[in-house]
Amino acid sequence: MKSKINGLVRQFDAQYFEKINLVASENLSSENMRHALSSDINHRYVMPTKAERDPALWEYPNQNILRQIVSETQKVACELFHARHADISPLSGNQVASIMLTCLLQKGDSFLSIGSQDGGHFTTDKLAQTHGYNRFDLPYTNGSLDITKTKQMVRNHKAKMIFLDASMITHPYPLQELRKAVGEDVIISYDASHTMGIIAGEQFQSPLTEGADFLHGSTHKSLFGAQKGIILSVHDKDSSLGQKVFKRITPEFVSNAHPHHIAAVGIALEELRDFGQDYAKNVIKNARLFAMEASRRGIIFENARNSFTNNHQLIARMGNEKKAEVAFRHLEEVNINVNMVTVPHTNGTQHGLRLGFSEITRRNMSEQAVIQLANLFADTIMQSRKANNIRSDVKALSSAHRGIGYTHPQCNAETTSLHAG
Repeated sequence: MKSKINGLVRQFDAQYFEKINLVASENLSSENMRHALSSDINHRYVMPTKAERDPALWEYPNQNILRQIVSETQKVACELFHARHADISPLSGNQVASIMLTCLLQKGDSFLSIGSQDGGHFTTDKLAQTHGYNRFDLPYTNGSLDITKTKQMVRNHKAKMIFLDASMITHPYPLQELRKAVGEDVIISYDASHTMGIIAGEQFQSPLTEGADFLHGSTHKSLFGAQKGIILSVHDKDSSLGQKVFKRITPEFVSNAHPHHIAAVGIALEELRDFGQDYAKNVIKNARLFAMEASRRGIIFENARNSFTNNHQLIARMGNEKKAEVAFRHLEEVNINVNMVTVPHTNGTQHGLRLGFSEITRRNMSEQAVIQLANLFADTIMQSRKANNIRSDVKALSSAHRGIGYTHPQCNAETTSLHAG
């Protein structure tokens, strides 16, 4: 009997070049990264050295190369993000958020984070409720973080942390002003899940040199690594704050750190080290070009007066929730994938679509291709052409872009394939 699941996996993969993915929380792995994910490392454990690990953890064999992979990944991460220490053990962005809050706060402590109505991540409030923290929404005025009100709220609530956790973000935070306003004793923890690849490409902001204590998040969005979590800090792992976080990750939160994912993220970081500036510049350029062209067709995007975005994201307004869902379904029907969202800073009154431009940039789409895609998007929203015709054009555009850019040449398959011959 054949494997049904294997067939479904192959069916899913076969559809890739029929569709165009603009989901902001997804991206595309290079062949070198895919090799790491399917290698024999996939079946192995990697453990800290005896001097670094908890005494209760066992020793494992075959650790030399695996520990080198971890060390090199941490080294490149620290270089890219100007950190003193990096930990790539966490398995996901949500797990990282849980680690940061539970390690740095105690029951009854207060902290400020971004409310869901302003683009904050929906899990933060759930974590606060579960662990007994007092969470307050960071104040926004006209779509921007209000530093004066934030300073007052920190004082009023005796907040110990500011948790910058936006899942919808188009422009940098005023980090230097924020740090100056709240002082050195308040921990600033910066979730860069969406912005990490643009930060590494030096096109967004440099959180750890602008005042953040920690930079953390998932690794598979604008940073095109495997799905993993990472925590970086300006504080050494043996410092007071460093020990609170880094000494607890293994084994309290993670025992098997999934070394094949670490290897894939490490390869992605090396790609960003060598090609990241061009990649990040082109991500932003493609997002703005798309917005300009679709705006010409009548699509309304947030922050139009401020160049639309400095990140990989665009937020398009559709109106009420029903209109947004209709637009989402029409786009899915023609093979253009996006997210349906509540538009930030509208108190839940406006709904729309979140678009990301990391993946099509990774696929080397030209300016002409981005303009064509913007018009296919607008045609779908406006229903100015038949869905079958739009879908055919989407398939043709996707099929024409089969390469992956911003990556190193592949290794010789004869020397790297475990089961060759």
